[in-house]
This record gives sequence, C-alpha cells and structure tokens, in this order.
Amino acid sequence: MEILVTIAYFFFIRLIFFEYRWLPFNLFWQFIVFGLYVAAALTEIIMLGQYAPYSKEVFVQQPVIQIAPNIGGEVIEVLVKANQPVKKGAPLIRLDPAPHRDKLNQAKAVLKEAQRHYADAKKLVPVGAMAAEQLDLRRDKRDEAKADVDRYQYQVDNTTLVAPADGYVVNLQLRPGSFVRLKVPIMTFVSSQEAWLLMSVRQEGIQWVDSGDKALFALDMYPSELFEAEVDEVVWATGNAQGIISGTLPTLKELFQQPDQLVIRLKVNTSRYPNHPLRFGASGLATIFTGKGSDVFVLLRKLEIQSESWLNYLFNPF
Repeated sequence: MEILVTIAYFFFIRLIFFEYRWLPFNLFWQFIVFGLYVAAALTEIIMLGQYAPYSKEVFVQQPVIQIAPNIGGEVIEVLVKANQPVKKGAPLIRLDPAPHRDKLNQAKAVLKEAQRHYADAKKLVPVGAMAAEQLDLRRDKRDEAKADVDRYQYQVDNTTLVAPADGYVVNLQLRPGSFVRLKVPIMTFVSSQEAWLLMSVRQEGIQWVDSGDKALFALDMYPSELFEAEVDEVVWATGNAQGIISGTLPTLKELFQQPDQLVIRLKVNTSRYPNHPLRFGASGLATIFTGKGSDVFVLLRKLEIQSESWLNYLFNPF
C-alpha cells in the first residue's frame, strides 16, 4: 500500500510541476514536496507504528475438536457430510449396537437372577435358614451385576456419536464398514460457536497495547468490508525464546533465533456480522487503536485499512 501511495503522490507532483506547470518547481516548492513526503513517512514509521500498530499477518481461528468414540466397533452409518453445518447434539455416525446390546441383555438377566437371590437371602437369614455371610455375598453379586448393566448400557448409548457443538466436520474419510477403536480420533470437528483472530505485531509497536483496546480488521475474502474487534490479550511468549531440553548443547544459531514479533488475540462479536461469517483460516489485516497519541493517527489508519480492503477486489493469479 505504501508503494502505491508513493507512486500516486509523485505522479501528481509530475502532473502539477512538469506536465501542466501549474506551479514552479523552485526551492520553496521542492522543500514543500519532499518535506511532506518525509513527514508522512516518519508519521507512518514512528507514530502510527507506536500508537496504532498494524499487521498483514492476521488469520481466523476456531475451536477444533477431535471426535473419538467412547467404544470400539464397526461403523454402520455415517450421518454427516464434510463441511455441512450441523447443530449441537446432531448424530454424526452410528456404530453397530448388536454386540453391546447382546452383552447388555445378558447382564440384565444376570442382574435379575442376582436380585432374586438377594431377596431370598433377606428372607432366610433373619429366621436362621441361611448363614448371615450369604446376605453380604449376594448383595455384592447384585451390585456387580448392576455395575455390568450400567457399563453395557453406557456402551449401547454411545454407539451414536453426536456433534459436541454447532459446527461442521472437515476431512471426512470415514465410511460404513470401517472399524473404529476406543478413544482413537476418527474425524475433526470445527466449532462455529466461537471465533477469534490472531494478529502478529512487531515488538516495537506492542508496548501500548492492552486488553480492551479497539481494533479494526479486514479479510481478503470480503473486499471493501471492515469489521470491529477488541483486544482480548497479548500472548507474552514466543516459541523462538524457548529452550529445548536435550543432552546436547544448542548452537549459537539455534540459541539466538531472536523473535521480532508477538501475537495478539482479538475477540469478535460474530453475531454482529451474520452475512460475513468468520471462516476458519481466513486471512487479512488489522490495526489496533491504543488510545495514545492524536485522533489523526486513528483516521490515517482507518483510511489505510479501508484502502487495503478495496484492493482485495484485485485478484492477482501470479
């Protein structure tokens, strides 16, 4: 954007002073022309970078949930399609319930017998027709049988996997006939109930940023549109500064990979933009208004980000 502004500026200078000669390009006007350019450049580099930090490294994130079955078994039905929105609680897949149902029926039969034996013991022990310890033994067997029924009922209930939130499944490769194992992820679910932006900012422009600061962003997929956000938090850490535990000494090149940027998390009220959903991985640009400095800096940043958003109408395939 800065290159385009520079080209446009000197294009108009050429028209005014050399093509149409509306003004003489004397020492006074030379000072004005280059002085304005230098002042604008310094404002962009020093003032705006400090009080209204700006980044083109911005992308949308959403919660990603790995769907893993609580039981193993054969898939008999896949009830969802990839990238198809589903509501929380909607069925995703069904596993063959027959093996688990058979075990449940057997456990219920055992429980019924155990309950009958325990009821007999409660009648016989008080009159001395049965040893007292038999009451405890039969109570334990009844409780064990009830635990088996609960376990197999849980397995039957979990033969249908449901959506943990509003969202959609991506990279769906599961098909009927597949065998899935206990707690092994079988699909990836993206929740659409929440979305936020991650913004990479140079450290020189992060000292005034605080939670609650207003922000403005544009996404490449929505040309000319601007959206409001708010600083949720600054991530005061970076992987470049982390030491890796190992049995060897790190080289100087590995040790001094100095990070020059930090990440800021922006929160967005998605309900305000029902016609412009935040898509997972959508990229764009954003600026933060720290409340420091002049209101002119806010205006300049708004003009800049609006201009950048309009340029998204231009598609460069190369």
